[in-house]
Amino acid sequence: MSQLLYIRLVVYVFTIAMHVSNIWYMAVSLEKDLKNVPELKAFSKLQPRYFTCWTFFLQIVHAFAGIVCDVLVLVNSKNKTYRLPRLLKGFKNTLFSAVLWPSTLVVVTFFWSLYFYDRSLIYPSFVDQVLTSLSNHVMHTAILPIVILEVACRPRAVPTSHKKNILHLAFHFILYFLVLAYTYMEKGIWIYPIFSVFYGTIYFPMILVSVGVLALISYHIQWPLTRYFHGEIGKVKNR
Repeated sequence: MSQLLYIRLVVYVFTIAMHVSNIWYMAVSLEKDLKNVPELKAFSKLQPRYFTCWTFFLQIVHAFAGIVCDVLVLVNSKNKTYRLPRLLKGFKNTLFSAVLWPSTLVVVTFFWSLYFYDRSLIYPSFVDQVLTSLSNHVMHTAILPIVILEVACRPRAVPTSHKKNILHLAFHFILYFLVLAYTYMEKGIWIYPIFSVFYGTIYFPMILVSVGVLALISYHIQWPLTRYFHGEIGKVKNR
């Protein structure tokens, strides 16, 4: 049995523990400060609409799926003909390749670029009441080594066609842009201040396009990395 499997299991358990404990800590801090900082009430209701939250939630889902897959492989290790259920394997692979990897790179790149340029463009100062430096790094920094470790520890064949993955990627980001637009129509606010600053200017659609381009570039970066870690395994038909 490959040592990589055991490394993956450790990473999956760590991922779930890290994100769940951070969610709990932020929920406790938020509940404590709601009365003192009125703006936090609106923030708490809109948390599920932040792309960062979508991304770390998907990391939890992927980690659970990874544990199930690797435990099944361990349990059936003596059966040389055993293969993972096609739907389970397909779900996990597509979730990671098409959505989680590019989303993680977009979050890290977009967040830290704006944070160091002008942090008020990414979130207002009152969020510091619940978003400590540690929580900030859990959600915007630690998510990157987690996906890199997945690439490094799971040998994969490069798909012969990237069409299906790119369609999933496009659906995910278009869906999120629709959530942003719906929030603006419902609440009259853009949950990311940068959109409020540039809404109504030519820079607004340019930002959306740049995010889409960044997501597409991020998607393609994973395959040279896969070859770097595991060599040329071959190509698989991406059905």
